[in-house]
Amino acid sequence: MEIRTFQSAGEVAKEAAALIATRIREQVAKKGFFTLAISGGRTPWEMIRELAEEDLPWEKVFLFQVDERIAPDASPERNLTQLFNSIQNTKLITSLNVFPMGVTAEDLEQSCEEYAEHILKITGTGRLDLVHLGMGTDGHTASLVPGDDVLEVQDKNVALTNHPYQGRQRMTLTYPLINQASEILWIITGSEKAEMLARLLQKDPNIPAGQIDQTHAFVLTEESVTSSIN
Repeated sequence: MEIRTFQSAGEVAKEAAALIATRIREQVAKKGFFTLAISGGRTPWEMIRELAEEDLPWEKVFLFQVDERIAPDASPERNLTQLFNSIQNTKLITSLNVFPMGVTAEDLEQSCEEYAEHILKITGTGRLDLVHLGMGTDGHTASLVPGDDVLEVQDKNVALTNHPYQGRQRMTLTYPLINQASEILWIITGSEKAEMLARLLQKDPNIPAGQIDQTHAFVLTEESVTSSIN
């Protein structure tokens, strides 16, 4: 898996935005649209702000969530809330096709099925063009968290965690859907992630991130992370 290292998290965000912009132009020219799933996090929100400055055919970009907390609309804990905060006062707020996970639905299991069906409808194949992932200090990615039964899900593309994680149950894309993406973009910043990045690069199956397919994946990270890897 290719790894690209930059001096700061800000540079990582800028490079990630530039890379995604390139992929959008390529795929829109090739097939007429682009599908992207993004995770939350401080650096990803910077990435989205940078991406919003790009002159792109946003009406042909379809944005999905990698995961979301089961929380009320407009909750500051929601990734969706932070996404919209990041693109306020940009043309993306009106032209970007955003598809939120239905975490306020009465029947959350049905909501998972509907989200998976919607991805299939938009993509035509169920294969997203690019999935952006982050990683926690415990090796989780998306809301595929250590010790949860969601790690074993193979018959659903979207599922719920069985237990609250950091205070909230989650809805998440599962391994089958993530692993069939055309490309996977890891954004990993913060020196505290060094150990887990090393284990990710070793494809350690004992951490959730280690079970993500690395065939079409690459990592953007910062020097404070790679310099801490022994």
